[in-house]
Amino acid sequence: MSETTDTSKTETSPTVRTRLNLKVGLQVLIILTIVGVVFFVLLEKARQDQRRQSLNGPQEDVEQAGQVDHTHPLDPILEIAYESLKTIKTDVVDYTAELARLERIGDQLMPPSRMALKIRNPRDDQAFSIYVLFTEPENTKGREVIWIDGENDNNIVAHEAGFLGLLRVVQPPDSFVAMVGNRYPVTETGFQKLMEKLIQYGLRDRKFGDCEVEIIDDVIVGAVSCKRLRIIHPVKEGPYTFHIAEVDMDMRRQIPIRLATWDWPEPDQLPPLIEEYVYHNVELNVGLQDLDFDPDNPDYHYPD
Repeated sequence: MSETTDTSKTETSPTVRTRLNLKVGLQVLIILTIVGVVFFVLLEKARQDQRRQSLNGPQEDVEQAGQVDHTHPLDPILEIAYESLKTIKTDVVDYTAELARLERIGDQLMPPSRMALKIRNPRDDQAFSIYVLFTEPENTKGREVIWIDGENDNNIVAHEAGFLGLLRVVQPPDSFVAMVGNRYPVTETGFQKLMEKLIQYGLRDRKFGDCEVEIIDDVIVGAVSCKRLRIIHPVKEGPYTFHIAEVDMDMRRQIPIRLATWDWPEPDQLPPLIEEYVYHNVELNVGLQDLDFDPDNPDYHYPD
């Protein structure tokens, strides 16, 4: 009498095997997603720590720039910067512009971005106020950010682009969420902040030692004739934070149009770009109102 073996208990049917494979695949996908998110968060946190360190820059009194004695190569640049800052504080109430931006965050050069700006300078009768509308690249197009010094507990009010823009986000300007993809917080935007930082870094570097300085006339930037102020630190030493810095000044209006900095190169390599900001279509004293910095402005797209 021949024996037969019942294999129903030892063999797995194709349907069961498929379900097991799907379950295992889903578990692997979840694990990889969690690992990816954790890696991104840790990487972004390291980048933001690095950025915060760079924001802890010199705190020299900018008024010192009005007292230079032309004994240092930086003095002509400090003199120009100081006159620009005085003009901005005195004559520029507000302005609109388009800002083209290239930034390196950590070791990665981010894609070019572009944004529309509305800015009211700090004055006795108005707070420093900033409105930003991102227009490029496509994945950030439509993002809006508003910050008013001293209001909303000094937080930004923002919303993301696309389906992520269903909620208003209220965050500190230097929070993790606000800083993702940005080298500096929005509070560092604008002509006055740029010139103050240029003066503070210049005064600090002036104390340390000599550097190379070039001043070039008639440089065209965004259809504007500018004077280019170039500072070169040949050797990475002391407090220096860049190898080359360029500021292109619209001398007629006494405002900066472009800032770019480069890091020290590796042997036989070109200096890598750290950052570049170019202001286009600048309109001064356009009469911006409180509504221009109100998330409920009907021209904006903030969710309720």
